[in-house]
Amino acid sequence: MKLFWLSLLLAGLTACSSSRSSRYDEFEKVKVDKMSGNSVSASVFARTLVCLNAARENRGFVAQTNVTVGFTTNYVVTSVTNLTVSTSGNSQVAAQTNTVAVTITTDTNAPTAASNPATAGVSGITTATARNESIATAPNQNVRSGSIQVVTTLNSQATINKDSFSLTIGTNEVSTVETNYIITTITNQVVSPVTNVVAKTSENPVADYFLYTEIAPSDFALAAGESLIVLTDGVRFGCTQATPQSAWESRRGFLTTYYKVSPDVIVAIANAREVKLRIKGTTGTLERTMNVSSRDNFREFLLKNFGPAKEAARKSSTQI
Repeated sequence: MKLFWLSLLLAGLTACSSSRSSRYDEFEKVKVDKMSGNSVSASVFARTLVCLNAARENRGFVAQTNVTVGFTTNYVVTSVTNLTVSTSGNSQVAAQTNTVAVTITTDTNAPTAASNPATAGVSGITTATARNESIATAPNQNVRSGSIQVVTTLNSQATINKDSFSLTIGTNEVSTVETNYIITTITNQVVSPVTNVVAKTSENPVADYFLYTEIAPSDFALAAGESLIVLTDGVRFGCTQATPQSAWESRRGFLTTYYKVSPDVIVAIANAREVKLRIKGTTGTLERTMNVSSRDNFREFLLKNFGPAKEAARKSSTQI
């Protein structure tokens, strides 16, 4: 009977003893530092055993260089118009006087009606329009030239008969309006490439931090959502379940659950004077207050894996 109680005591002490380990997962290229068996309760013979542990995954990556090239295009369009208008007018006036034979009249006593001298007039207007246009095209230049010519001709003639004289006046007027235009359009295209280079080196690895619980017996069903709540000196941290990248396995008889957190949560647990835990299940809730030794185990884990003396070794191990 004494041997039974002694073996039970040794099993409880073994389950509650905290240990630390470091390994490299060659499948995932991840360096894993973790602690296990950190019991938060001072009582060894508690009905439900709760352990809270910390873990960190460091994954290195090959140096990457991203080159982004963007093009900016500016168009400058310049248009020049030369317009020339020329007007010319020619006017010619000619007068001609002719002597007309006197008409012989018969002397009669019968009365006759007086007649006015005959006057005749002729006039005419003629308009002619000519237009020429040409277009010359180059890769960045377009020249459009043309001419418009309008010729207007006015002809008029008047004849006046007076007694034995005949006066004829003729007028010829030619008006020419010529318009010449040259439109030059120059298009300049400026393409400016902008290159952005972003280089990531492999000197600083990417780290993920986890809190994970070990609960015995393993039949405790966790609730969905924030199943773990950590209260450090009154500051609340809600944690949701997450799966680490590296391979892991549960201890026999324990339910292991990982929660991805920021490193500030782990530092807060190590430095706090009072840390309370609440683990939500589907049928109940577990509440524990971390004892001094469990908080000291967090502090030792941080000093061993995050201290200045281990920083150089951590960087070199993640670049393997």
